[in-house]
Amino acid sequence: MESPPLPADPLLASALVGRGDSLDERERIAELNQKRNWDGLLRYAEEKQRRDPEGSDWAMIAAYAWVRRGDYPKAISALSRVIQRSPEDIGAWNLLGESQRQAGQSGQAVRTLERASTIGRTSFATFFLLGEAYRDANRLDRAITAYREAARLEPEFARAWFELGAAHVRLGERDEIPVVLGRLEKLDPTLAEELKRRLEAKPRP
Repeated sequence: MESPPLPADPLLASALVGRGDSLDERERIAELNQKRNWDGLLRYAEEKQRRDPEGSDWAMIAAYAWVRRGDYPKAISALSRVIQRSPEDIGAWNLLGESQRQAGQSGQAVRTLERASTIGRTSFATFFLLGEAYRDANRLDRAITAYREAARLEPEFARAWFELGAAHVRLGERDEIPVVLGRLEKLDPTLAEELKRRLEAKPRP
């Protein structure tokens, strides 16, 4: 697979926003996530779920912990159940698609995230993850379209610009790179340098 699982960052952690029934619960969830204590987060969610079996938030939080632990089959199963109960939960759709992608199911991830993009039309995370799934499926033209939409929705999200540029490099579309580099140099000089390195390593046609 071309990229490792995403680290604990706002892209996937955004699926936790607003989860929990009280301020104390939300603070506890945030604390466990910040500490990357996935086992602790899973235990906390499962304990709450036993007390409130109908609470979809706790099923979602448990699924998030499975994703972070890298146990994608369990995450996929749990997220599928969450979506059955809450079909408009864009955070669950995003995590399901990313779990499928990380499990090597790029075709299924594409289908999941395409469906998610019709629900979360303003979710930059959805379009970015869709770009990742297209990239893994070697559908670079579509990956470019998805990354560009993610960057349009969230212009400060440097990784969307980087992956957009990287896809252009792979396709040999060198004329598209200067605009992307211009944005990256302002947002994340390290990613800009990496994109330059990839461009220099790409043989000219």
